[in-house]
Amino acid sequence: MKKLLIAALAVCLIGQLKAQDITGSWVGLITVGGVKLHVVFNIKKTSDTSYSSTFDSPDQKAFGITCSSTYVKKDSLFIGIAIIKGGYKGVLAGRDSISGVLSQGPGKLPLSLKKISDAEKVSLSADKIRPQTPKQPYGYHSEEVEYDNADKSLHYGATFTRPADDGRYPAVIIISGSGTQDRNGTMMGHQPYWVLADYLTKNGIAVLRVDDRGAGKSSLGTDINQKTSVDFSYDVEASLNYLETRLDVDKKHLGLIGHSEGGMIAPMVASRRKDVAFIVLWGGPGVNGAQILTEQSALGLKEKGMDSVSVAAYKKLHFSILSLFATSATQADLDQQIPPVFEAWKKDQTQKILNDLNVPNATMGDIEKVYNGMYSSGWLRFFISYDPATALSKVKCPVLAVTGGKDTQVDATENLGRIKEVLTKSGNRDFEVKTIPGVNHLFQTANTGDISEYEQITETMSPVAMNIICSWIKLHVK
Repeated sequence: MKKLLIAALAVCLIGQLKAQDITGSWVGLITVGGVKLHVVFNIKKTSDTSYSSTFDSPDQKAFGITCSSTYVKKDSLFIGIAIIKGGYKGVLAGRDSISGVLSQGPGKLPLSLKKISDAEKVSLSADKIRPQTPKQPYGYHSEEVEYDNADKSLHYGATFTRPADDGRYPAVIIISGSGTQDRNGTMMGHQPYWVLADYLTKNGIAVLRVDDRGAGKSSLGTDINQKTSVDFSYDVEASLNYLETRLDVDKKHLGLIGHSEGGMIAPMVASRRKDVAFIVLWGGPGVNGAQILTEQSALGLKEKGMDSVSVAAYKKLHFSILSLFATSATQADLDQQIPPVFEAWKKDQTQKILNDLNVPNATMGDIEKVYNGMYSSGWLRFFISYDPATALSKVKCPVLAVTGGKDTQVDATENLGRIKEVLTKSGNRDFEVKTIPGVNHLFQTANTGDISEYEQITETMSPVAMNIICSWIKLHVK
């Protein structure tokens, strides 16, 4: 379910630098889910022995992310970024190149860097042409806004749009999916949140789209590595509070549109706030993260050609260990519970399955290291264990849950089925659960739904999908 916002925003660069001038911009490519993403490090010298750095993800329009530390020690360079734990270890491979590996948690990706000129850096930032990206004149009122949370500990940057004529309009907040994203949901040239906001505003619905913590004009806050969806749900409350100060907003018709992880956050807010009139879950989860991540991993193995029997065996093991997160108060508790689960699973497998999954070459330490890396992330630990039914069962306002029939990140059948079950059992009297055929997790019209298609597809968001969301909202704000 994780979105492709360069999964590593904390980086360590270690290389044999010697007298080489390391200042300037260095670019490399990583491949995530079949999608190639540029990584740029910008290094400046602040004194004879001191450096500062910023980090860019140009494909996602994320620039100038401040690095928390930069220093040279002997032949090594270290750059740290506070947003997410990660690292890059590299060796100077020539005058203007570094060869190494980028890591985050248990994952590792090869990454070679080369030094680039200012002109080359500018070309990386050039906008890709996507026909649905809104262009001026918009035909409606668009306003850049900023506001704080209640205790002034966080600052938010956002864009508010409403129809051009004066009046009070129903309004929605778009809640982003996982990963740090700007207000437009910028990814690989696409800006789906802006495209949806444009469509809704042209149809009489005001929209607030907000930069995530650490993106755009929103502040990062403290201890970001341990923040969870619950923390982010209070960011949404701050945005609700802001909307209620506006004279052009109909306070009786305030709604939330949550994409992916946002579809888990929206019910949290709606279960606490009576002023939320409706929510839309766009590719939102109905089952816990352990199930979602297990299905995603299994799909990856299938795509690599592994047979269904071995994939099924892997799913059983992976889900069993991830399920231990909910009962492990500490990493030590997790490490204590993993061995008996693994050994019991291993006894039930054939030698072929064990070979397919490379079990003979893996030590218990290797296995624990993988899950320790996941456990160490507060966000991921919470996501794996949290049951969306916890908040969803308390939601009494109208709910629309829509998922793409070709969504390979959040399976429509499994997740919509659970959402329907929870809302029915809890007595919610106004909800609709709908699979939209032929669209992926972003609601693009897709061939396979695989993440690797996102960049290749010209369409940012299916007009059919946008019309379904818009028509349902208009029906509920009359």
